[in-house]
Amino acid sequence: MKEDNKNQASINAEKKKPFWKKHFLSLFLLLLLIVSVAWGYFQNRATVSKYEKDITEINVSHEKQLKSLEAKHLQQLVSTLALAVRSEMINENMNQVNQYFIQSLKNVDVSRLILVDHTTGKAILSTNKKDEEAVFSKTELVNAKNPMTKVYDNSTYAATPIMGLNAQLGVLIMQVN
Repeated sequence: MKEDNKNQASINAEKKKPFWKKHFLSLFLLLLLIVSVAWGYFQNRATVSKYEKDITEINVSHEKQLKSLEAKHLQQLVSTLALAVRSEMINENMNQVNQYFIQSLKNVDVSRLILVDHTTGKAILSTNKKDEEAVFSKTELVNAKNPMTKVYDNSTYAATPIMGLNAQLGVLIMQVN
């Protein structure tokens, strides 16, 4: 009877063990699985976030470089055209200057060319005939002493002075969309 009581007590003790003690290894492995999945998820989110930040920085940097290169290209284009216009203005051949303007309009980006008198601000010659004899409103471009580019109303303007033999003949302004 004593042995039966001992066996019975042992069985009761086994039955009275808490659930977590009975299944300690399984619960521990389940906890490790949950922690590893959570850690992997958060590491993945951190990596994706860092990647997106790096891509954004690279895109901003490249956009700045592109704008800088476009501005330099536009300055070179308007300076080259100014040299051709200068020689024709010295020879008082405004018809040929108009031909240069028309030819330049065939460039995809160029939307308007204006030759402005730098003292009065009036347009001497323009690809848009409505602009001729009108005062050009952007005085910063009219007063340009060096080739420059500015952005107004989503259009980029490039201006360069046209120098004669002794004095400035005018300012060449190119509008690009």
